[in-house]
Amino acid sequence: MAGEYRLIRKLGEGGFGAVYEAEHPLLKRRAAVKVLHRVADQDSDAVQRFISEAQAVNQIRNRHIVDVFSFGKLSDGRHFYVMDLLDGEPLDRFLKQHGRVEVSTALQLLSPIADALDLAHGAGIVHRDLKPQNIFLAWDFSGDTVPKLLDFGMAKLLGDSTVHTVSGTPIGTPLYMSPEQARGERVDQRSDVYALGVLCFELLTGQLPFTGDTTVAVLMAHIIQTAPRPSEVCPQLSPLLDTPLLRMLDKDPEQRPSGAGEAIAALRSAALQAGISLSDAPLHLPRPAPSISGEQLRGEPDTLLDDGAPTEPDAPQAVSAGSSGRPLWPFGLGLVVLGIALGVVVLRPPATPVVVPVEAPSVAAAQAMVPAPAEPSVAVPVASASVAAEPPPTPSASASASARPEPKRPKAATPPSAPAHIPTDLENPF
Repeated sequence: MAGEYRLIRKLGEGGFGAVYEAEHPLLKRRAAVKVLHRVADQDSDAVQRFISEAQAVNQIRNRHIVDVFSFGKLSDGRHFYVMDLLDGEPLDRFLKQHGRVEVSTALQLLSPIADALDLAHGAGIVHRDLKPQNIFLAWDFSGDTVPKLLDFGMAKLLGDSTVHTVSGTPIGTPLYMSPEQARGERVDQRSDVYALGVLCFELLTGQLPFTGDTTVAVLMAHIIQTAPRPSEVCPQLSPLLDTPLLRMLDKDPEQRPSGAGEAIAALRSAALQAGISLSDAPLHLPRPAPSISGEQLRGEPDTLLDDGAPTEPDAPQAVSAGSSGRPLWPFGLGLVVLGIALGVVVLRPPATPVVVPVEAPSVAAAQAMVPAPAEPSVAVPVASASVAAEPPPTPSASASASARPEPKRPKAATPPSAPAHIPTDLENPF
């Protein structure tokens, strides 16, 4: 239990904590609970950042910032807070599926995020970790796409906050980190404007302005390299968009727009000058395809389903046995025939010889093995078994014996012999 909520399953895990789906036992209200990692819980700075995150988002009441409505400690001392459980997907997964977006769509998506950032800056809060993973695309009951800003875990209160960063230790994500943040210097709202510029660049061109093989290489690129012109990276973009985008990515914080809303407004003005049709209607993006698990549709700061099979929605599906294009019915028919044949061989009982009864043949006569004469002969029964011990008669005697009529004798006088075997109904007659 996390306060009044019962944890059900893990939805994902970030740098400082894990997010769980939870439910209120009585109200049946579903929620998301973020629990600080046990290792991070021993770090006073991590605990203070975690607490400031809950405090920061509670100070801002905005539709595009996730709502936190409970806070406390578990029985083992770990901190947690309870927030809205969102239905949708993070922006990074959307970009992985659909690639770059149109200018009008990007402005519809980023305008409410910029307004939320301005509200946070007005409350003395810098997000410090703006990236696609921390922007969640939620779908409401009307079908509108509502972008929400997540994870103020890196937030630093600009006022008299006890939250601080160890000198020289940067906090954030290197790919979206401002130069002053990469150097471990003091940051303000213009650091979020720089990260917003990186995000705009990625949405419009499909590429990041600064990359590298290592974290140090990426940080040095943010500090030293000049950002490429967006229209050169993506020829579909108008060159009029280069100036407002590059201003957001200026190395000098003084040369950037003073706020996120101002930066987006300049980009919107350039788009109108380029003849791009913009809309003020609510954003409507295609809903994510159903995944293997419903857990994959939940929002989480860094990764999803680390404890399960991390199948992305755009991952190739498993190829079935019949997907090669060859018909499988001949193979299946052969297996059926083979199974029947094996069943007959294994289950058939031992063969029983069929005895055709003749007119009272004796055992002694069968053992005599007298060679058959040229003409058909009739077996002659003897009176007793002692006659069989005598040598066989000569041909002349045999002929004379056959000439005389055989007196009929009752069958009861026939000596007992092996009874003829008659198959029963339960035996195989063959």
